[in-house]
Amino acid sequence: MMLKRAQGFTLIELLVVIIIISTLGAVLLDRVLFYQEAAEKAAMEQLAGTLRSALHLQIADRFLKGKTADIAALGQDNPMNWLAEQPANYVGERFGPAPGEVEKGNWYYDLKHRQLVYVVARGSHFMPDQAGRKEVRYAVRLVYAHKETQAGRENADKQEVNGVILAVTEPYRWF
Repeated sequence: MMLKRAQGFTLIELLVVIIIISTLGAVLLDRVLFYQEAAEKAAMEQLAGTLRSALHLQIADRFLKGKTADIAALGQDNPMNWLAEQPANYVGERFGPAPGEVEKGNWYYDLKHRQLVYVVARGSHFMPDQAGRKEVRYAVRLVYAHKETQAGRENADKQEVNGVILAVTEPYRWF
């Protein structure tokens, strides 16, 4: 008579299956975290693009109303005020907040430096700035054009605002 072998997994087979599943789980978790960070970066850059569009609308509005002299005043504005509706992760204006005062993943306007700041939440691929902060800072910058004199030479004393841009104040590297 032949003995029938019991049906089921051996201990070694069970360990192999557990190792395979945990390895796949770790890879999946790593990819999920990577894509969450990539999505955060895309959302931040999308809002910056929206603010740039809003800036162009502000400039066009002043041109249409004949208030070109008011364009320079945009350099002192909080860019979030140009939006019809502010994003849910905008926490308002702060005067030089201390590190950690604004939660990660939020925007704020720094009144001290006149900069719009995004505090990075998932920054494992983000290079901190010179101060060691994981933040992206934007500022409204005026672009000047020199008026030319009748002789065709530039006169540095007579500058007029040629445009306004929303620029990153310190280049960042994310990925």
